[in-house]
Amino acid sequence: MIRSMTGYSKAQAEEGGYSLSVSIRGTNHRFLDVQVRFPSALESMDPMLRRLIKDHVKRGHVEVAVSFEQPDNAGLLLDRKLVAGYVAAYRTLREEFGSASEPDLVALLRIPGLAMVGNGEISPEDLERVRQLLERVTTEALESLNEMRAREGEDLGRDLKTRLARLESLTESVASLAERLPKFYQSRLEGRLRELMGSTELDGVRLAEEVAYLASRSDTTEELTRFRSHVAQVKQLLAESPEVGKKLDFLLQEMNREANTLLSKTTDLPEVGLEVARLAIEMKSEIEKLREQAQNIE
Repeated sequence: MIRSMTGYSKAQAEEGGYSLSVSIRGTNHRFLDVQVRFPSALESMDPMLRRLIKDHVKRGHVEVAVSFEQPDNAGLLLDRKLVAGYVAAYRTLREEFGSASEPDLVALLRIPGLAMVGNGEISPEDLERVRQLLERVTTEALESLNEMRAREGEDLGRDLKTRLARLESLTESVASLAERLPKFYQSRLEGRLRELMGSTELDGVRLAEEVAYLASRSDTTEELTRFRSHVAQVKQLLAESPEVGKKLDFLLQEMNREANTLLSKTTDLPEVGLEVARLAIEMKSEIEKLREQAQNIE
């Protein structure tokens, strides 16, 4: 089963007066790129959170936002460093653009992680309880994210299989045309020689050698064999591996290389060369669509 890299999920829970909410958004990225935002009171849990993400996600840009509230028996705790950073940035913009207004403090308080209920002092026992709660909620959010990505992956998989079937059909069409090359070469060569030699009898052996030489220059057997092999590998990859994105991209590059080689052959034989070129261009078009889809796959 393949998975898309895009998705969104959210999970939350309460325990012992503590409330946790974890939201996760996944988007496309060539590698695994994790961005975590959570209150300073939970900074010590960053390694655990990233380990969980790596256990569930292998590729993509992953944004994780953690919301945390303590028991409401204390005042409001501000992340003063975060406040100072926003105010400094505002003043820089004000000086640059000549604004006379002051920062909207109410708007600042709406920024996630800037303020939370509690005095910020968590006992070691409660901190361990919060850690376990965060691990449980994050795992739930990650599992929900993967369920969504798997559903999108099913749609991607169907599209990929349809395009692979089309590529197989195009490959066989090229192979069928390639089998006719020697006859076309022989007919064209005989015609030219008769024009030059008139009534002189043609040397059958020499003619056969020339035909074989010309046909060998346009032989597509190796390219078609490799192309079929690449298609088979892609199909096997989709059937057996949940992490196919990078491998699929490599195989599609190789398939595009073979299609380019097909384009460069048989161009000197209009009877079939133009049709082979048309089929090769269509193959390249399907490969490009596959590559676009591969950018969405984990």
